[in-house]
Amino acid sequence: MRGLREELQGAACPLLHPPSMASPMRSLLADLDRYIQAFHLFLERSTEHQSTQEFVERRLPGMIASKMPPLQITKIIGNLECPKGKSPESDPSCPLVGEMDLQIFSKVRARYPGVTINNDVIEPSADQISKYKERVAQASNLENIKFTWHKETANEYESRMNAEKKTKKWDFIHMI
Repeated sequence: MRGLREELQGAACPLLHPPSMASPMRSLLADLDRYIQAFHLFLERSTEHQSTQEFVERRLPGMIASKMPPLQITKIIGNLECPKGKSPESDPSCPLVGEMDLQIFSKVRARYPGVTINNDVIEPSADQISKYKERVAQASNLENIKFTWHKETANEYESRMNAEKKTKKWDFIHMI
């Protein structure tokens, strides 16, 4: 059985790499449907979601306690929805858009009620940003949380910040 790494590198995964071995590897960002499929393959084959959940529940509260508000939080990539035919209720590897973020905000709020949280969301898919915005609009208890939306990859964001000679400090960064 091939491992996740080989599949994600395209050795045996047709959605990441064209069947012809002569074809050069393409960025997943060239085809956002493949980007979403690849992410879900990753979730199906990894314990990322469960590990992140455990981290948020067990370790994050102690880390938060060592910081002083206001907090600057960044979410980089991974605001993806379930593939067709699956739902978070039927498949634990299938997260809701922004689900982990809302759990993190809850932990921060428990330690620092009323603190201002600045949350930068970096995501290359406009559709995923839209879904995340819908989730935020439906959520309660998000007062004093400021969202800044960046439709770009983490590398594009970093390059842009460097080109603009902008510096930014974050207290917490999480990404998939």
